[in-house]
Amino acid sequence: MAAFTSLVILATATAGCGQLAQPAKDRQQPVAHASSATGQAGASAASGNDSVADQSRPADSVKQDTTAVPVNWMAPSGGNYPKIQKGDPIWIDISIKDQRVYIKKGDETIYTMVTSSGLDTEPDNSTPRGTFYVEPERDTWFFSPQYQEGAKYWVSWKNHGEFLFHSVPMDKNGNVIEAEARKLGQKASHGCLRLTVPDAKWIYDNIPVKTKVVIRD
Repeated sequence: MAAFTSLVILATATAGCGQLAQPAKDRQQPVAHASSATGQAGASAASGNDSVADQSRPADSVKQDTTAVPVNWMAPSGGNYPKIQKGDPIWIDISIKDQRVYIKKGDETIYTMVTSSGLDTEPDNSTPRGTFYVEPERDTWFFSPQYQEGAKYWVSWKNHGEFLFHSVPMDKNGNVIEAEARKLGQKASHGCLRLTVPDAKWIYDNIPVKTKVVIRD
């Protein structure tokens, strides 16, 4: 994708999770982030939001489950991954209540992933509900200097870089931010869907454009 196009997409993405309620004129457009992200990724598409980030901040107003055993964010959360054949009726079903991403083949659930959706305490940090479709924008890395967070293996499902599937948050060196990663299985993001690193990579590698994504309470 041309550099100019990348910058335009990134600027749109930056307005995403956590800034949805802001007027367009107030939304930041960090051009420096665009060049940084596409450079590090060897990108096929512009870097995104939440991507832009999941612009995560402490969930002060949300009660966190401190007794749960943390999910291993460097391992598949549901065991061995299924093999998908071209033409299989694959779609993705997300339960906000369960904090789970269900990979479906028709009516059958063929894999279950642990996720962290938006905090849902205000419009700025909410995960949209409804039916969406995987969009062309995806990449292997992004980083937002403003929020000092990035993630690997992002795939857009709404507003072309605004709402994503992506890994747990990372610092600028690609190291997992453990305080955020430990929240997997709880609401924690600004609207994007966080996953373990291998789960995010599996979606990045296997889920094609136009795959249906249903998000429900």
